[in-house]
Amino acid sequence: MKKVLLLDYDHTLYPSTLPTLKAVDDRINLYIRTFLGLDDEAADATRARLLQRHGTTLKGLQESYGVDRDHYCEFIHAIDDAALPPPDPALRAWLGKVAHPFYLFTNARRDWVERGFGAMGMSDLLPATGEEAGTRTPPGPRLRGIFDITFTDWEGKPHPPAYAKVDAHLRARHGQEIDIHFADDRVDNLQAARDRGWRTIWIVPHNAAPELGAAFDRVLLSLTHLDPLGLV
Repeated sequence: MKKVLLLDYDHTLYPSTLPTLKAVDDRINLYIRTFLGLDDEAADATRARLLQRHGTTLKGLQESYGVDRDHYCEFIHAIDDAALPPPDPALRAWLGKVAHPFYLFTNARRDWVERGFGAMGMSDLLPATGEEAGTRTPPGPRLRGIFDITFTDWEGKPHPPAYAKVDAHLRARHGQEIDIHFADDRVDNLQAARDRGWRTIWIVPHNAAPELGAAFDRVLLSLTHLDPLGLV
């Protein structure tokens, strides 16, 4: 059976110990303080509550407060370049050995991924024009596509419709009988993938309890510990 590798971006392609998402979280709190008029403690509690209830803070803010999605994304991702992930030669070498089509599946907008890949020195791995539509096969190791929050109609992980849309696209492009291997750092995202029948790879955040991954196919501290040929 043909294998397809599906990768989350944040805290999956770079370590959770980096300051990147902390900088984004700080911007989210600033957004909530600025546009909802809350103090620091209330803003942080609101962010955590919306994330827990809706899967993404954006979905909660949109449904509860009617925020503009693009304005929100542009605001929270306006972090300093110094907070972006640095080049990772080990990851790049690992991606170069992956023998299967691979894609990104992220709750961020595509421009955030592209900026991150630039900081990591991997812009050349991004899909070129025409490749994502399947008009030609990219030479060498390269992402076949990026399923971002706009691709999933702003639904996002861990909501089932997001997985259904990605699943349908992959099977239309690679055939119905494919084996989808999905790597993510969030347990709820992986549980939704497991429910869909995908193989699940938990990239354990530095502050998580490894025993939470008992239900998943693989539990790893780094994506580079996964066999790029056989995968799960």
